[in-house]
Amino acid sequence: YLGFPLQQEVVTPNGYRLDIIVELDGKRVGIEVDGPSHFAGRDPMGSTILKRRQVVNADGIQLVSFPYWEWNNLADSNDKGNYINGKLGVTIT
Repeated sequence: YLGFPLQQEVVTPNGYRLDIIVELDGKRVGIEVDGPSHFAGRDPMGSTILKRRQVVNADGIQLVSFPYWEWNNLADSNDKGNYINGKLGVTIT
């Protein structure tokens, strides 16, 4: 879907595991595909909030979350590609 290089299952310097890391404009961006266990309803659980804060502030990695309910509503790979690119703020041609 992404159309550019990525790393999967990356452990940050502070020990947090990220689903995907990409490099955009010289900056590392972490992508988390957050399933139901990360939420109480549609609100992030405390551990998820802490992880996001630590990855951004301590590891210096921008973080983007893909909540399961948004991902599950996408019809096909074209929709998924557009969703990812939109969340990352990039245009892939």
